[in-house]
Amino acid sequence: MNRRRPPTHGPLFAPAPRRVVDELTVLLPVPPSTNALHGHGAGRPVRSNAYKAWIVAAGWRLQAQRPGRVPGAYILLLAVPEAETKADLDNLSKATSDLLQKHGVIDNDRKARRVVLDWHREHAELAATVRVVPPGVILESVSPIWPRTGALEAA
Repeated sequence: MNRRRPPTHGPLFAPAPRRVVDELTVLLPVPPSTNALHGHGAGRPVRSNAYKAWIVAAGWRLQAQRPGRVPGAYILLLAVPEAETKADLDNLSKATSDLLQKHGVIDNDRKARRVVLDWHREHAELAATVRVVPPGVILESVSPIWPRTGALEAA
């Protein structure tokens, strides 16, 4: 006899929408470095085994914390445990942003207006804080757009 499995997805099984919040912080396992996210198979990039394992573990860790959702533009603050990785600090934001988008915590990682990265020594997990940037607010630039006067002459 051929038995059909009950569906585990679709409208009846969609998770409840996340509540909208101005700020949230979640703790996640440290992701693989951006350099280790993909390998190449059949002439195209494929997710590495380490990345696939992290997506599952971090997804469960994220869901257990039941974070809200920050719609629209946001600031992402990442505090990474220094002792838990040998990766460069700036190689840890991509996987984290993608995970937050996949789980509906942010609408689109393209809407990040600022990403701040820092090391910490408090515990063994990455702390990701997402803060809303209210509509119409323009963040003051903290990065130089042009070289300082005299910087080229000094070189």
